[in-house]
Amino acid sequence: MVMAWSAAIAAAAFVILTAGILLAVRSALGRLAEAQASAAAMQQDLHKLMKELSGLVRPAEDTIRAAHRQLQAVNSLFEAAGQVGGAIANTTSTVERVTAVLSESAEQHAKRAATKRQFGEALEWAELGMAAWQLWQTSRKAAATAGEAHVPVSESDTESRSRDEGHAKKEGSDYNDNT
Repeated sequence: MVMAWSAAIAAAAFVILTAGILLAVRSALGRLAEAQASAAAMQQDLHKLMKELSGLVRPAEDTIRAAHRQLQAVNSLFEAAGQVGGAIANTTSTVERVTAVLSESAEQHAKRAATKRQFGEALEWAELGMAAWQLWQTSRKAAATAGEAHVPVSESDTESRSRDEGHAKKEGSDYNDNT
């Protein structure tokens, strides 16, 4: 009898154990189904988010390209402004050199004009006019070539050329006065 009772208890324990395992498996399957449903919902949300992000990528690329083009246009504008500034500086320096040479030459001629005869004075003023005209022609040509090549004219070249021409004419006029 003890054996029968032991077998009955063992059978009952086996049935309870089996029922517990089945309940645990069923509960685990329910939780797994919930996890799958949650994962599917997350996957749908991710797909929606991906579609929205891919819709935003193209306008962002277009905006970046437009900003890049505008920056290039502004860069070109600044380069042009720099070139205009260089041309203005070149013209200003040329005008300053011309003014300095003319002032110096006029001062020298004015000092000499007080001591010479009327005819010599007229020749000197003609020489001054000719030197001014030649200097103006030289600076105009230099400014034209400098405007094309953006190469500044050397101050020493212009002054030495005009002084050499002035010396040659002066020596010729002194020779005429002495004879």
